[in-house]
Amino acid sequence: MPNIRMLADKVRLVSEPADKFKTSCISVSMALPMDERMAANSLLVYLLKRSCKAYPELSLLNGRLDELYGAILGAGVAKNGEAQVLSLSITSLADKFALDDESIQLEAAQLLSDIIFKPNVKNGSFGAESLATEKRLLIQRIEEELNDKRTYAFNKCISHMCHNEAFGKDKYGTIEEIQSVKMADVYDAWKNMLSTAVFQITVVGAADEERVAEIFKKAFDKVERNPATLETVFIQRSRRFNRFEEKFPVNQGKLVMGFRAGMSHRRDNIFAVTVMNDIFGMGTYSKLFMNIREKMSLAYYCWSRLVASKGIVLVESGIDTDKEKKVSAEVLSQLSDLRNGKTDPEVLESSKRALREKHTFTTPEGILGWYSSQVTSDEILTPEEVVNGIEQVTMEDVCAAVKKLSVDTVFMLSAQEEAENEV
Repeated sequence: MPNIRMLADKVRLVSEPADKFKTSCISVSMALPMDERMAANSLLVYLLKRSCKAYPELSLLNGRLDELYGAILGAGVAKNGEAQVLSLSITSLADKFALDDESIQLEAAQLLSDIIFKPNVKNGSFGAESLATEKRLLIQRIEEELNDKRTYAFNKCISHMCHNEAFGKDKYGTIEEIQSVKMADVYDAWKNMLSTAVFQITVVGAADEERVAEIFKKAFDKVERNPATLETVFIQRSRRFNRFEEKFPVNQGKLVMGFRAGMSHRRDNIFAVTVMNDIFGMGTYSKLFMNIREKMSLAYYCWSRLVASKGIVLVESGIDTDKEKKVSAEVLSQLSDLRNGKTDPEVLESSKRALREKHTFTTPEGILGWYSSQVTSDEILTPEEVVNGIEQVTMEDVCAAVKKLSVDTVFMLSAQEEAENEV
């Protein structure tokens, strides 16, 4: 169990002591409501990554990272339920390899604190040139996702399925919103983030936890906190079935089927739902892989993905466009068989073994990712607790979980008659 302490109102430090790795990691996750500030928030986290007051130019900041034995600074934006999560992280050499008893991880923690709390801001501006650069790069990221037709179809299904829910929004905001962001918007987003975001500082390594806590507590003591309430709408059963289609010059159609998982919150029946999804469409032993892809050769790929933070399951498949009805019907048929227990009993053990391996983390980055992804959860679940919960799941539990699934939305990205090479 990691060490957990509160540093301020909705500011949590999660520390997993580990001295068996060559590297150490520290991240700061900042969860915010998915509102009109999303585009400004997205630009903000990448602007923060560029510099801070102590190192006001990118070259100087990179020089400081080199001094920390080639430490790597990362930034990202994600959706976690109906929260937008900004993250900044540093991966560095473990302290035991440093010269002169230097604590690289403490210095990395201080640098990360300075980047967040003491940015390179002059008169409320992060710099017009820096903002223009980050706008261009962020729009480029979005366009790359649009050009990846598999990702495009997946996101489109979610946007249609959750069009009246915050989860249907793009994690970065739209291109139009990004283009319209002004410097004052980014500065306001920074002030708002410090005041209202739900924070989690996650540390993996043999750092002095007390001193890491002291670094961030000192910074938060200077901030007037008014944390936002983060809520996610869970729809347990679909209200109506919808189908959407778009045509593109692609050789391979993309079919995405969205299901409501019958969950009322992210931990609702989570172990049974996790095993159910794995048997349905995650492993090479799953019903979708073994039947639709292998035995029937109806799809180039076919698998399911559980988004527990929203209580939905999505089935993705690459198919010939004219096989959509047949594939859709067969997905539902496989679901029906699983609901009725028509599954090899050995598959349950295969699933548990695979999930056990999935929750056995062998890198500090894996451990960091596991804990930092729980920034919006009130309680922390350890990998061991998840594995123990999964081990208790029976086939009856799996069948009961399947019975709660209801198909909501189908999105079909169809190939045009004269398809060009797929992008």
